[in-house]
Amino acid sequence: MPQVEANGLSFHVQVIRHDDGSAPGSGAHRPPVVMLHGLVIDNLSSWFYTIAHPLALSSDVHLFDLRGHGRSEMPPTGYSVASNVDDLVALLDLWGIDEPVHLFGNSFGGVVALAFAHRHPERVASLFLIEAHFAVEGWAEHMAGSLALAAFGLDEDAVQDWMATNPDRKLTRVARRSEKFLMETSLIDDLKAEQPIGFLPQIGCPVHAMYGSESDILHLARELETQLPDCRLEIVEGTTHSLLTERSELVRERALEWIAAFTTAPVGA
Repeated sequence: MPQVEANGLSFHVQVIRHDDGSAPGSGAHRPPVVMLHGLVIDNLSSWFYTIAHPLALSSDVHLFDLRGHGRSEMPPTGYSVASNVDDLVALLDLWGIDEPVHLFGNSFGGVVALAFAHRHPERVASLFLIEAHFAVEGWAEHMAGSLALAAFGLDEDAVQDWMATNPDRKLTRVARRSEKFLMETSLIDDLKAEQPIGFLPQIGCPVHAMYGSESDILHLARELETQLPDCRLEIVEGTTHSLLTERSELVRERALEWIAAFTTAPVGA
């Protein structure tokens, strides 16, 4: 599994490119896609095993574990949204991507995608957001509080009991890593320090946003639709915050339709 050095850290990355069968020399444009996952127990596999490979038939799909997640390095500090944006900048430079990218963000990945689009609008072709979080009044405290509650339940005795009833070694590694992430890094404090954003109206790229009708952050969907100048909002009935896995076929269909609109020629041509 490839490890690369970027922004002073080691990141686990995957780049997926498949031949879509286009005739040689057809000149079909393969837009760059970068996928950003959610917090703590999530990693690039949530994209890898759902929609990344179908998209890679016509796009160059780039995945990576955010700092502290999966097989990427877990520094003791540096988990602000700004730090994650800086990581993405460094990885795009490392990959040699010099054209605007299509950013896919799930949950916390949406926070990073929106912040990146604000700071580097020239590097973003579009946003495809699934259950995207973003910082409104009280969001940071809510997120930090939820993670603190999770950390509170991950004491040594609880972990040992969980391991005894869940002997699968892979799950055990996930539990151990999550415990370390929540209790031995500045993640929770960094989230608490995040300020509400006011830049949504300044994001001019096209946005497709999907939320579940039973999502606990459905109120953010309405605010996103209201504040973003070019946002297409879709509410999926009967689904929760786990929309990506609950309705992966629908998400894949929408994502393929979205990217198809950008494949006739390089963005900006």
